[in-house]
Amino acid sequence: MSQREQVIKFFQTACQERALQDRLKPPCPPTRQGFAAVAREWGYNFDGTAIDDYVRFYQFYEEFQDAIDRAQNGSEPLSRWMQKWQKHLKKFEEDPLRDREDTIKKFI
Repeated sequence: MSQREQVIKFFQTACQERALQDRLKPPCPPTRQGFAAVAREWGYNFDGTAIDDYVRFYQFYEEFQDAIDRAQNGSEPLSRWMQKWQKHLKKFEEDPLRDREDTIKKFI
């Protein structure tokens, strides 16, 4: 399994497993290193760079922690938030210069 496939599987698992969600919340640092350390605890074999390659923006980590809180409070399923993030990345990849219409700040 490639590192990208492992990262995808890790986030799919995070959407379903409350125990993993709890490990990704503070005091876990909202950084690629923090998330990679938790992934290693759960048996995954990739580093923070592989996560960055998948999520693309450093803001993801804090926002993912906030999304976990919302999911655990019943506001929004974590999988739905991940789908929105992926949709945003796709739009950004299609036209990265369309910043005034579709920015990370608008998403967040």
